Amino acid sequence: MKGGPSAELVQQRTEERQREREEKRQKNLEELNAKLVGTDGEGGGEGQQQQQQPGIPPPPPWKGNSLGQMQPQQQGYYQNGYYVPPPPQQLPGGGYAQPLPQQPGMPPNNYAVNGQSNFNQSPLEWQQQMQQQQQLQQQQQQVPPQEDPSQQAPPAPEGAPPPPPDAAAADPPPAPPAPEVTADQVPLVDPNAESALATTSSFALEELVNFKDSWDPFEPTDTPVFWHIPKAGGSSIKDAMGGCHRFVQATEFGITDGHDADTEVAIVYPRVPGDADTDRSPFVNIDSSTVAGIQRAKDMGFADAQLADVAVSPFVFELNDLFTQTAKGRFFSVFRHPIDRAVSMFYYIRVADWEPSYKPELKDWTLEQYAQSDIVENNWMTRQLSNTLGGELTEENLSKAMEVIRRKFLVGLMSQIEPTMARAEKFFRWTFHVNPPNQEACRERLMSGGANSNKANKKEGPKEGDEAWTLLAHQNNFDLRLYSYIEQLFVEQEAFVQDLPDNFRNVDATCCKCYPQTFPPEGFVCPEPVKNGDA
Repeated sequence: MKGGPSAELVQQRTEERQREREEKRQKNLEELNAKLVGTDGEGGGEGQQQQQQPGIPPPPPWKGNSLGQMQPQQQGYYQNGYYVPPPPQQLPGGGYAQPLPQQPGMPPNNYAVNGQSNFNQSPLEWQQQMQQQQQLQQQQQQVPPQEDPSQQAPPAPEGAPPPPPDAAAADPPPAPPAPEVTADQVPLVDPNAESALATTSSFALEELVNFKDSWDPFEPTDTPVFWHIPKAGGSSIKDAMGGCHRFVQATEFGITDGHDADTEVAIVYPRVPGDADTDRSPFVNIDSSTVAGIQRAKDMGFADAQLADVAVSPFVFELNDLFTQTAKGRFFSVFRHPIDRAVSMFYYIRVADWEPSYKPELKDWTLEQYAQSDIVENNWMTRQLSNTLGGELTEENLSKAMEVIRRKFLVGLMSQIEPTMARAEKFFRWTFHVNPPNQEACRERLMSGGANSNKANKKEGPKEGDEAWTLLAHQNNFDLRLYSYIEQLFVEQEAFVQDLPDNFRNVDATCCKCYPQTFPPEGFVCPEPVKNGDA
């Protein structure tokens, strides 16, 4: 390692962090194994059926909410500041479930089962409940109903004609073909539908099996993964995580300063290019921005090492192999209106000579010329999220992109950059632990001004109806509909964190660079005070 703390100190810090994460992972595995034994009915575990509770009213009718979960139509209400719940609901295997305060978009574990609240239960516990319910349903389907012999029809006399076929058993008539939907049809969904985001999907998303669903409770072994969309405000979020929260990040910067030759995964402090007089930031020595780098990180055991607080990458499906079933990833991102992003991209790549995408020839082009060229992006988000980088897109691609967003992403909006950052902090339980006053000031600068800002080159974009806007809309016809979906999902996902304060980052904050030092109960490795100019 060139400069920075000694190799012995870095190794010590790395081993401490690995031990902490491994203990948490082993604890989760032990809990899962114990629960799986319970589902087999051995030792009187949780797999045994509960006796039905007397006096429990039948369940109310159910409906699907905007995130595809099930919620009772009969709602509780607040009276004099207290929540009055609806009647408890009967469970399939006996027992009862008492709905907690209604939180739209939350997973089906938002219930007190047999009097015990499981709202903040671990994914292992929720998975256990789902397994029990599935096993019970399978048992009920496999056991044929017992027929009363006295009720059976007498055998038909010999020579009698066969009885007419049961109408109910006949094959149903074929359904009429669904009407074709063109890519340009708007609105996105039926405006009269009760939920604009209600959806029924046939996509299993096995390509993302190592990423948790957005509604799964967060676990310490989960690694947040920021999907960085170019020119969508991602640099501000990225810099807030690294420069303000001082997280250990997994990005392409981790292999600079000679660390591309490392053979074991570790936390490193690469030198910042130039003469910046600043503390170096911690990184994991892998590159998550290239396919080759992702493969190298996988071979080095990146996920199970549990060294990164957050990973950043422009990839989606390629990242699945980076994680494992015992150390999963969790996607989040910030999105921008496709036309605004296309305009910003045009003005950016013609002046950004530091970028690989730099196109100096565009300086003499008009926006209309760019929109009709082969340089302009075509439905970039839909292609990335449906894993269809080339060829013609279809409605199926859009549906898959929507399902990936719905199930796998905590979404944010560039137009709501500060609330987006605050939501991520609450969802992932991020709090300040280095120097809270300085960290808050750092965050404020980024949320108000932006990191990779293009203000000096800012131009007024086209308005809807202008030729340039229409041409760009044609190139982003699917992305426009996808973005409309994301905007609505952003509103509904507030339910994930609605009980947490907006300044959650300062709740129980500690200061490892104060005197005396303070640390959270679960422990915290303070970033090394390595100046960029140190040898």
